[in-house]
Formats: sequence, C-alpha cells, structure tokens
Amino acid sequence: MELHGQERVLGLRAEPSAINWAILSGTLEAPILEACDKEIAPAAYGEADALVWLRERTVHIIETYGPGRVAVRFPEPTALGANKNSAKSRCRVEGVIVEASRALALKVVTGALNTFGKRFGSGSAKQDLEKENLRGLDWSKYDRNRREAILVAISLLPTR
Repeated sequence: MELHGQERVLGLRAEPSAINWAILSGTLEAPILEACDKEIAPAAYGEADALVWLRERTVHIIETYGPGRVAVRFPEPTALGANKNSAKSRCRVEGVIVEASRALALKVVTGALNTFGKRFGSGSAKQDLEKENLRGLDWSKYDRNRREAILVAISLLPTR
C-alpha cells in the first residue's frame, strides 16, 4: 500500500515466542515511524499454537498497515547462543513470519543485522542501536529488539 506515493515497510525481529515489529514510511534519509509494538504469544500456548498465533498476528499487522515490503532480521551467521533451544525457537518464529509475509505476496528481504546495516549505509548497525535517535527518529523509548525492527525497516525505504 502506498501513502501519498510512499510505500510502507514492515520490519520484524523475532524472539522465541514473540515478534517485534515496526511500520515505517518516508525515505532512507527521513524515515517516518508510523507504528511499533511487540506481540507476545500467550504463555499457556504450546509451541505449535504459539506459532499459529504469531502467524495470525503477522497477517493482522500486514492487513492493518498494508506494507509493500517486509524486512526480517535473522541472527548473525556466527552467533553462538548459550541457549540453543531458544535459538532454534527463534528460527522457527522467523520461518513462520517469512512464510506469512510471502503468502500474502509481499517482497521479503531477510538477513543479519550487518546486512541491513550495509543497506542502510551505516558504519556499524550495532552502534546505531545504542544512539538515542536515528535519522531524526526518537527511539529512546524502545528496547533493542524493537530498535532492530525499526532499523531493518528503514533499510528498505527508498532514497530521496
């Protein structure tokens, strides 16, 4: 969906039982944050039901905001997590949100934070996450995972 000639972009950052998401429009140089939140699967759900719930939430976000493209942040290829079960759960969530986005005929771009940082034109995406604002956006009230969702979405915005 376009908003006054500007396409919306959905940025997603998965957790083992949650998705952090951000809807942005504007340009790479002047992004506009339209919405940002976190969807957490109910604790009483087993893994299969939680994945279905997260897929339904992803579809709801897409249908509500109508992005034209989706950016999904994957772990770094060299990431060595102490909790391998948690990393595997996160990967399953990522698979579900990629599938849901693609099933709705959206262009999906996936990659590690470093990949999106390069698209973004950043020297260090990790350092950008520590800043109080990014390209005019005050994101000081958002935690790191939501900041990652915002950053990956910004990387898909057009240049001026």
